[in-house]
Amino acid sequence: MAEPYRWRPARMTGWFDPGVMSQSAAMLLTANIFGRHSDTRLIEALGSQPQGVFDYTEQAGDFWIDYVADLGDGWNPTYAVANAMSGDMQDTKPGRIVVMGGDQVYPYPSRNAYARRTESPYTEAFAPNTSKPDVFAIPGNHDWFDSLIAFSRLFCRPERGFAGCTTRQTRSYFALRLPHDWWLLGIDLQLGADFDEPQVQYFQGVAEQMTANSNVILCVPEPQWIYECIYPGYEAYNLRTLEYFRTEVIKRPVAVTVTGDLHFYRRHSNDAGEHKIIAGGGGAFLHPTHRPDVTELQDGFREQACYPTRAASAGLAWRNLLFPFLNPKACGLPALIYALSAWFASSRLNLADLDTFPHAISSALRVAIREPFCGLWLLLVIAALVFFTDTHSKVYRVVGGGLHAMAHLFAALALAWLAMHFTISVLGMNYAEPLQLLLAGALTFIGGAFVGGLLIGVYLLASISLFGRHNNEAFSSLRVQDYKHWLRMRIDQAGVLTVWSLALDRVPRRWRADGKGRPTADDPRATAPRVVDRFSVLPRI
Repeated sequence: MAEPYRWRPARMTGWFDPGVMSQSAAMLLTANIFGRHSDTRLIEALGSQPQGVFDYTEQAGDFWIDYVADLGDGWNPTYAVANAMSGDMQDTKPGRIVVMGGDQVYPYPSRNAYARRTESPYTEAFAPNTSKPDVFAIPGNHDWFDSLIAFSRLFCRPERGFAGCTTRQTRSYFALRLPHDWWLLGIDLQLGADFDEPQVQYFQGVAEQMTANSNVILCVPEPQWIYECIYPGYEAYNLRTLEYFRTEVIKRPVAVTVTGDLHFYRRHSNDAGEHKIIAGGGGAFLHPTHRPDVTELQDGFREQACYPTRAASAGLAWRNLLFPFLNPKACGLPALIYALSAWFASSRLNLADLDTFPHAISSALRVAIREPFCGLWLLLVIAALVFFTDTHSKVYRVVGGGLHAMAHLFAALALAWLAMHFTISVLGMNYAEPLQLLLAGALTFIGGAFVGGLLIGVYLLASISLFGRHNNEAFSSLRVQDYKHWLRMRIDQAGVLTVWSLALDRVPRRWRADGKGRPTADDPRATAPRVVDRFSVLPRI
């Protein structure tokens, strides 16, 4: 008989759930206020032993590396990727080292969250392997939400290890010396694209150990080359941090730059043979690839590969029309706003003001202008939705947020008017009696949950499909488990670096325990890993 499960599968994060939104906002605010003034990296540098370069040059034969980022969300995709990564496939072998490229847990870091959502699936996946990889990690913005406390406990304490594997770093950044004069550097930019001075000094010391022909793989926490293309002012704000690192710190070209943060696969290359890769497919929700258009970037970089396809991404965006069903907990907020809006308006109106819907609209506008409290409530709802709107375009923020707010207020008035007429004309109740008001309010609340959720979905669909905005919100609401991937790299005996992007189009939804109690897929619709991109980089001579 199979042993009982040793794991507790976590569901995909509900990003629109009120509890998640409020706690994430609080942790982000705390990290931005206090994290910048008590930099954990400085404490690490002062409290830990000096960290040197980790040498893997004595490895004989081909040297293999696995890279994964944006993991630790739902069990299904996180374990599916970890399990596939632990074995041979597509003429590749598991990595001698595993590099985790940021955002190792969602929605926010804690000891329990890392244990359940990250370490547990990797422990199960690596359990059968007699030879386990060394694990290195850099933090992303979600790892920084608690000022790096939980991340440091998990990845920067070599005596502890991770998922039965060895960890060697004592800081949130590292340098690996690899065979044939290849180097892999992992940097930490905190929450604001910022280098601390000990980190700069560390990598300046690393650069002194390199030769003129050293080849660099650079792991970074976010794709600045994408953000500076689509967000006005991003380049000036971040001062092109990666360019500074390349020209002023290590003072040499970077053959391959790889990051996560955006949850898809995309590779850009230039005529010099330099590659910039986004590979954030380790287990978190999917981001869209069809909008915005980033086929051409600065400095001559052009898109070479994209996964999932733009057509698949555009098709998934239509699932926003199911917003009330995909995010039921989120519908309580518009339901409450609708009910309160109807209550505040109706308390100043009589039955004669509500005989027809056009008359009800004009009466409600009159009340909003005449009554300070109702007017303040109206402005508060509009301001909240303007604040929610994509903040990288002021025009879109005001126009889009204003129209979004007016649509909700119009829907709230329509539902309240229908509820009032239903209780009076159909049920024969008297207007303004306590029972009639309570029932009409309840009907408005219930209708507001569905209609309000549907309007949010329509707004997100229009935003991403027509204007290329709200790419984060429009897809986090979908909680797509599929289209996951990771990178597998090989440095062969000639010093050539070959990179595979290995993808799972559909991850298993069901699991069963095998004879040893380990999770085994029990879903015939799940797909095997496949190659979605492959390229090689010749060493510098």
